[in-house]
Amino acid sequence: MIDFAFEPHTDDDSWSPGWRPPVADLSASDFSLRYFKADLRLVVHGVDLGVRLLGEPVVDIALLLDHAVRELEAHTDVVVEASLTQHVYSFHREAGTVTLTTVWPPAKAELTWTELGQLTDRAKTEAYRLITTAHPELRANAWLRETVGTRTEGAP
Repeated sequence: MIDFAFEPHTDDDSWSPGWRPPVADLSASDFSLRYFKADLRLVVHGVDLGVRLLGEPVVDIALLLDHAVRELEAHTDVVVEASLTQHVYSFHREAGTVTLTTVWPPAKAELTWTELGQLTDRAKTEAYRLITTAHPELRANAWLRETVGTRTEGAP
């Protein structure tokens, strides 16, 4: 079983209903580096791979997983890093199994290729849902809608 959730940081003003972006149309960098920070709750078959304390933009985590899936389609080993916190996630794919290793917290878990694809879709969907629930006007942001608002073709 995989337990996954974003836990929005209450000290991040971008989650507040009264928050307004400083520019009319937020960019990829805004979503990936500045706003909508959350802790990551991720428990894969009993192994806690969650990250708390500093917060990472939810879009960054969703895109990190998406990038790992895309790379694992062609490579056996992939290492990805969260943009703000530099948390490192290593993925090793062998047949239908993926081993996910984190340096901090030091942990290793196995999941199926299908589970990784489902986790990635869920992260993208949840990032989009959380952001557009807090700020419905951001549904009009083409980059957000096209990047995390829809399932990526070719994902498992």
